[in-house]
Amino acid sequence: MVSVITVNYKTRSYLEQMLVSLFAHHTAERLEVFVVENDSGDDLSDLESRFPQVTFLYSTKNRGFAGGCNMALHLATGAFCVLVNPDIRFQSDALHQMEDVVRQHPKVGIGGIRLTHEDGTQQKCVWRFPGIMDQLLVLSKIPHLFHCAVTDAWTMQDFDYTKDADVDQVMGAFFFIRRELLEEIGLLDEKFFMWYEEVDFAKRAQDCGWRTHYFSRIFAIHKGGSSFEKVLTVKKQAMVRRSLRRYMRKHKGWGAWLLFALCEPLFIFLAFAASILKPR
Repeated sequence: MVSVITVNYKTRSYLEQMLVSLFAHHTAERLEVFVVENDSGDDLSDLESRFPQVTFLYSTKNRGFAGGCNMALHLATGAFCVLVNPDIRFQSDALHQMEDVVRQHPKVGIGGIRLTHEDGTQQKCVWRFPGIMDQLLVLSKIPHLFHCAVTDAWTMQDFDYTKDADVDQVMGAFFFIRRELLEEIGLLDEKFFMWYEEVDFAKRAQDCGWRTHYFSRIFAIHKGGSSFEKVLTVKKQAMVRRSLRRYMRKHKGWGAWLLFALCEPLFIFLAFAASILKPR
């Protein structure tokens, strides 16, 4: 069985579409489904009535993505758990396919699939783990001005999305996790309020010898960014930088954390400049 976990934050309309597509293409008996309402104020009572097979959990505060997922992961009983964003739409029995194929790869702890835009074009959904130099360049907005081979390597611009491959990380919008991995390394780190929590989880998994694998023949549609459509760019970037500093401290050491902390005033200035050009 697969435990499906979705965190809702002001995404009620997308959540409804996701649930409709989920049950249109999957056998309910092979799933247990959790929706965590992360104190966004959305009224989900009609969805509770329409989908009695779904367990709705209500947080009394916004716990962030990791905290919301962990509420359901504590209750999940499936041999596999999958984190699914509300703005995912299924067009096939992708979860059943994943369950079947991951069982054939016992060292795969995390699985990702091919995610496409609404028009069917490929969406970037795999990356290498972030490094000090590529993240400094990104936060300095350099790739917006010049072509950077370093950031191209991080974002895997040369990756062939038509082929299966082991990768460092897959997008958290569809994040398929083996139960044994959760039991070994624990849940998501809730000190990542938003962003980098799945990157941290994948890095911890790799450090313990588990593989993260991209499955090219299994796919879904992903809109992207639905929870943050109304959030100002400057606020989003502040959250990204805070999470990145934690990631650097955990996986690169205190020296890397200090470097990013010292550069924070520059990054704040550049974020404000970017917000003028792109408010949201």
